[in-house]
Parts: sequence; C-alpha cells; structure tokens
Amino acid sequence: MDGHEKRRNSKKEAIIQAALDMFGQHGFDKVSLSEIADKAHVSRASIYNFFGAKEELRRAIVKGILDSSREKAIELINDKGSFVDKISKYIQIRTWYYGKHSVKFFLEAVDSDTELKRVFDDFIAFQRQHLKAFIDEGKACGVFSPSISNMAIEMYLDIFQSYYVQGMQDGELRDKFEKNPNLAQEMTRLFLDGLIQEYPSDTKG
Repeated sequence: MDGHEKRRNSKKEAIIQAALDMFGQHGFDKVSLSEIADKAHVSRASIYNFFGAKEELRRAIVKGILDSSREKAIELINDKGSFVDKISKYIQIRTWYYGKHSVKFFLEAVDSDTELKRVFDDFIAFQRQHLKAFIDEGKACGVFSPSISNMAIEMYLDIFQSYYVQGMQDGELRDKFEKNPNLAQEMTRLFLDGLIQEYPSDTKG
C-alpha cells in the first residue's frame, strides 16, 4: 500500500468514526455532512467522493460493522486452537458492538432502510448458522453436553429472538443494553454455561 492509498484509507476511517460518534450522540437526522466533515477534519467534498449522500454513508457504516462481525466469526470457526479458548473469543465477537457504538443508531438505521434490513436479515441467518457450527464443535470435543438436543437449542433461540426483537423495537431492552454494555456478555455467558453444564439423571422411582 503506497502513501497515497494510506492517506485515503486514513481519511475514510476518520469520516466513518466521526459519523458514528455524531450519529450516536445526536441522532442521524440532526447531523449534517458539514458537521461530520468538520469533526473528521476533511472537506465535505471528500465525504461525497467516498460515500455520496448521508444515507449512503450510514449504509456503508452499518454494512462495514456487519462485514467485520462476519469475518471475525469465520476466523473463529477456522481457528484450530483450544475450544475453551474459543469460547471467550466467541463472546467477544457476539458482543463487541455493545458499549462501543450506539445500539439505537444501528437499529434505527436498519429499521429505516429496506436495503439495510435485507442485509441485516441475511446477517442474522448467517449468525445463527455460525452458532450451530460452534455448538456442534463444542459437542464434538466434549465441552458442550451432547445430551442437549438441537431441537431444544432451536426452540431456545426462537424464544430468545422473539423477545429480543420485541424488546429492541419498543426501546425497553435497547435502553438496557445502552446503559449496561456488559449485559450482552452476561446473557451470552448464561446461554453457553447452560450448554456446558451436565446434570445428573434422576434415578428415583
């Protein structure tokens, strides 16, 4: 990568970071491209050259977040290291966004943009398949209990997803995640701990 390309990438990242900060703090509608340009120390023309309109900038940001999460998930599946070590990495991958960026900004972007909604739905489907592959690996290496059926796991995920979607839509759950970024990690740990635990059979009777 030559010097010119490095400067272009640095400028692009500065725009993305400035937009993320301002969208999260003030809301998408209340932030102008001129304000983002000032914060990123670039010209407004630079934003147009990289992204086009403000909606395209938001779209690029959300897609970039999802692409980054997808890449990290694929790297984890391909990791040949200890599965116990991979559990911590999995939790980080599933929860890295919370506390770093605005959950409200992300969800409002998805809800207000049909293209982003489609991209996000595709990502959720990928994430679910990734989780299944992760659980299968955990069962195969003896860390997760093989006695917990895939049907039970599917039902649990369906129940949780319904609760999650509804809670995020009405804002109550979203506010809890915003106020307590560690909550996402705690919930993920509870789910994984349930897979690890092996309960003794009831021999009474």
